[in-house]
Amino acid sequence: MTAVSHHDTIAMLWRQLNQSTTQAKLWLDLARSYASHDLPWQAGYAARQALRFDANLGPALQALKIGPWKEAGTGDAMLGRAALTAASSLAERFRLWVEGCPGDWLTCLYLARLSEMNSELEVPQTLAQAQSLEPVAGESLHWMGVWRLNAGNAKGAVAALSGLLDIRPVRFGSMMYLGEALLETGNIAAAEKAFARASLSVNPDFLQTLAARVYAHNYWQEAIDILSKALSFSPESVPIFMALAKIQSEVYALADCRESLRRVQALEPGNLDAALLAAGLQGRMGDAHGHLATLQAAYESGGDPLSRLASSVAMTSLYHDALPPTEVAALHRRLCAPIETAVVQKTDFSNALSSNRRLRVGYVTGDLHRQHPVNIFMLPVLLRHDHARLEIFVYHTGTMHDDYTRQAKACSDHWLEAVKLDDGALQRAIVADQIDILVDLAGHTSTHRLGVFALRAAPVQATFLGYPYSTGLAAIDWLVCDAIVSPADHAHLYSEGLAQLPGSVFCWAPVDNYALPPARPVAAPVVFGSFNNAMKLSPRTIALWAQVLQAVPGSQLLLKAPSFRDAAVQKRFSDLFAAQGIAAERLTFRGPCGLAEMMQEYGDMDIALDPLPYNGGTTTLQALWMGVPVLALAGGNFVGRMGASFMTTLNHADWVAPDEAGYVARALALALDCTTLRSGRALLRDQMASSALCDISTYVTHFEALLQKMWAIHCTGQVQRLIPALPVSTI
Repeated sequence: MTAVSHHDTIAMLWRQLNQSTTQAKLWLDLARSYASHDLPWQAGYAARQALRFDANLGPALQALKIGPWKEAGTGDAMLGRAALTAASSLAERFRLWVEGCPGDWLTCLYLARLSEMNSELEVPQTLAQAQSLEPVAGESLHWMGVWRLNAGNAKGAVAALSGLLDIRPVRFGSMMYLGEALLETGNIAAAEKAFARASLSVNPDFLQTLAARVYAHNYWQEAIDILSKALSFSPESVPIFMALAKIQSEVYALADCRESLRRVQALEPGNLDAALLAAGLQGRMGDAHGHLATLQAAYESGGDPLSRLASSVAMTSLYHDALPPTEVAALHRRLCAPIETAVVQKTDFSNALSSNRRLRVGYVTGDLHRQHPVNIFMLPVLLRHDHARLEIFVYHTGTMHDDYTRQAKACSDHWLEAVKLDDGALQRAIVADQIDILVDLAGHTSTHRLGVFALRAAPVQATFLGYPYSTGLAAIDWLVCDAIVSPADHAHLYSEGLAQLPGSVFCWAPVDNYALPPARPVAAPVVFGSFNNAMKLSPRTIALWAQVLQAVPGSQLLLKAPSFRDAAVQKRFSDLFAAQGIAAERLTFRGPCGLAEMMQEYGDMDIALDPLPYNGGTTTLQALWMGVPVLALAGGNFVGRMGASFMTTLNHADWVAPDEAGYVARALALALDCTTLRSGRALLRDQMASSALCDISTYVTHFEALLQKMWAIHCTGQVQRLIPALPVSTI
């Protein structure tokens, strides 16, 4: 077939599709025509449309051999990048093609986007031409909006997708993407209206997708409502019930989650995902022992060792109060070994080996949003970086955007929305940026990208803030810590070298104002408290706290955690304390609330108790800032020594017990001085504000010096496993 006749064939197929876009055979013929002319992006798009309208066409499409047509690995993904190496040559090729086949909507649209990526002036005309040819009203602006959004151009996405507001019937998918783009630009009210319009769809599959997208932006109640609506149209859909159960588990609606899982088991007995999620409720119930055993059994039963299940096992092990630190360390290394074995680590980097230049530092995180601990501790650092010394890159791997995300973006030199990039693509992007030091801010938490670090994306790699322990990944060179959470003689517990900060590894620098609560009445009983999540309340912790309550007659214990919104969780812990001789009347349980309200609730306790083996982090510093002394016990590894680090840096080493007997004795001593503590909230805040625990400027200076030291060691080719902090007292 000649090129001319081929053009005529494709133009004819587009004319026919303009009359009937749901004809799968027309899309199949179009895919064949594009494939025969070596246009794989267009062929892949047409193939996906054919399969959308006829699921039985899979074998016929596979025979075309047009590459990964089932995935967004061709045009759709490439055009969603901020830049494309081959954009100029592709644009020229597509321009010539469109001249010969002016009726080809898809190639014309691709040309418009490629021209935009090349900053060419004729983009409006080319886009207008595509709009005049589009088979479905609004399709051109929809794709331009999606590509711009994926490329990090939220304002451009809003400009494109807003042009679809008046199209009827409503383009529900376009409204979903418009909502996301508006959120990224900070227009919350308009975003919520766009999401509401998208939720008017009656397609249960789309509603399931919409629920996942709005939930990713923390609209969890709206996501639940959308899934409930989807079930009204498809009441026996196992995937929708599973999506609902997962969200219910995440937001601690545990009774509702159990009911959703019951429905799944009734519809599909033996559903493995449902069984695993049901087992995961053990963690929500506060049973770290049972949860870890279930996760390990699932991991060892022949599952994928590269799956996220490995990280779930690693993180849950930190809560287990019967595992010695050496076993926790060995488990982390064992879980990470398959990740490193599965990749070829990059070893050749072209970065200039000089310590007398501006360093390029990259942060990998998806957690720069309001209440997340990483945001609480990292945003103050980003706001104060010395950009004359460091060029800051942020690789954002999350989906949630709020005012705090925008603040972080504004104080970064470079920002890449990386959530849609797989590990290989993200690693290549980081290498192309010539990052000197790449910093992981997630560890084994939900948004981690440890696969990128296993591949190695920078000459020096470190982990910081997001995970209070070793990752177990040998490809990460340094763990940023301090001399108390990770003293030199604990080096054998970490796969990384220890890069110690002076004082504490965490610095409290709140970006919001929280007024001190009023003093509690003099005659009120002593109230101990903990706002740590339920899985931190280990059997050892409960036994220890029961001894404290017995040592202080009439005292009470206030426990607040998301899990305690569930009556079954409350009963479980009431029974555990009852077994230790503590009556239910001495316990108060509270569920979740907003951050500002929660900070005021610290006024309802007199003394905070630190759990073990996993200490409080953010909650401990919150309690201290609200004027509440915290009693800690020095444990055997990072997670068990955070409290000791905080108290020592605060110059209150007297609040750190060497053993359990000392813990009870110090709790009694604090309780006997309760009147002084109640009137001294302002004094404690002043002490904290003037201590190294809150000296954010000095902290950032020390952190930047630590990064410079890491780079200097790399430049000299030394093999070094410890960067010691300035001398501090140890526990």
